[in-house]
Amino acid sequence: MSEEMLTKIRRVLLYIAFLIIATSIAYVIAYPLGYSPLGYDVIDTNGDTVVLQSFNILGVEDEKVTYQPEEDEEWRAGLLTDLVGYLQQEYFFFFTTLLVGMFWGVLDFIRKKSWVRVVLQFGLLFIVPAVSLNKHLNDIKEILQNYSI
Repeated sequence: MSEEMLTKIRRVLLYIAFLIIATSIAYVIAYPLGYSPLGYDVIDTNGDTVVLQSFNILGVEDEKVTYQPEEDEEWRAGLLTDLVGYLQQEYFFFFTTLLVGMFWGVLDFIRKKSWVRVVLQFGLLFIVPAVSLNKHLNDIKEILQNYSI
């Protein structure tokens, strides 16, 4: 095998190793640690009433929110519980993309690529999970703002 081929194989293996490490770190942040800035967590469900714990920008407990749906709209309590349950998955996707984007940014910086390229590449990589997470959080806030007690 030529030296060029070995260099390419090493580079691919390095990328795969970093993807595994980034995914593992993001998993630990999102699931076992439960870090969710501006997120919510279900504390209690009692019949149709759902009690949520909201978090501030630092991921520290902020306030408790009680949600009681109107009659004939009890399904909204289940929807709210499901949306909050899927929030960890959104954060996992968000943190994984954030770590991968930072890795590629550092690699491009080491390779002396232009700052415009680094910022543009990071922004394009980061926009999909950021929009998805923001949409998910806005759906939860919309339910809570219209029907909270």
